[in-house]
Amino acid sequence: MILRAVHNSRISAFAIAFLILPVFWVRLFLLKTVHITTFNNPCMPLWDNIIEPIFGYSKYSAAALSMILAFFIAFSINRMILKFGLMHKQSMLPFVVYVLLSSAFLSVQKLNPIWIFTLFFILGIEQLFLGVGKRKPQVNCFNASLLVGIGVLFYAKGVLLFAVFFMIMAILRIANHKSIIACLLGLLLPFAIQFCFYFITDNTIEFFARIEENILANLGQYNHGIFSQIYMGIMILLNIISIILSFKFMQSQKNLTRRYFRCFTWMMFVICAAILTPFFSMEIIPVIALISTVIISLWLDNIKRNRIQEIITSILIVLTVLGQIFLI
Repeated sequence: MILRAVHNSRISAFAIAFLILPVFWVRLFLLKTVHITTFNNPCMPLWDNIIEPIFGYSKYSAAALSMILAFFIAFSINRMILKFGLMHKQSMLPFVVYVLLSSAFLSVQKLNPIWIFTLFFILGIEQLFLGVGKRKPQVNCFNASLLVGIGVLFYAKGVLLFAVFFMIMAILRIANHKSIIACLLGLLLPFAIQFCFYFITDNTIEFFARIEENILANLGQYNHGIFSQIYMGIMILLNIISIILSFKFMQSQKNLTRRYFRCFTWMMFVICAAILTPFFSMEIIPVIALISTVIISLWLDNIKRNRIQEIITSILIVLTVLGQIFLI
């Protein structure tokens, strides 16, 4: 019933999808937490000087901003999937799947610089996809890396994920010396502008020290309990099944559509490998949920039996509800 209600283009599907987000975010407004945000290490200047002073000192404003960012991320990935023909029909399913995947852990839902980075990250991926078939894809490559560069000004570790853009460019066959240079220039431009400000104010040493400190900072590892291990195990299993079966479905799709899907598959492998390094922890879930949303949504869209679709959707909902109760 739930999947059928959102897996269409009726106004009711939009209404249900938009209502699901505040339902799963309401605990941030109600629960008493020690830390309003989850980023307690030294932050990037834009976060320290703009976001935290305005939104970081109130539980309600911090929860509202993280919910708004989640909304725009979910809406962007939903629009992108439909725009590039990855699903057979208009639907709000990816929006709902992203909300479910990103709202199980309380620590992930809290206001965090990676929410801002994730929004710019998906907008950057969309720009790369738009560059396919154009005579000058370097313009889109520049725009994509510029968006990620802005996101990195909030979440410095995001620069370590920038390598996936070169992988996407190679898969989409828009990688050449001009597009690579344009990509690097786009990434460096936001840093150059911020560096000029620090240079004028005679704080250049602080600028480089802040970047180094943020990239190398260890946020600590999540202490997994029995339920979190079960939750993560089921999610990993669902993603593996989704990838395997989706490749089977993709054989009947256009070559370009298969390349789009391949981009998300390889991004999943690369970012999951990044979690194993000391640089990342559970805070990267909004980015992983973004990629997992594409993979799981495509799988659900291609399942022909409605009962199986509803069962898988129900599993996602039940796991998220239990996560809201037991996961921190």
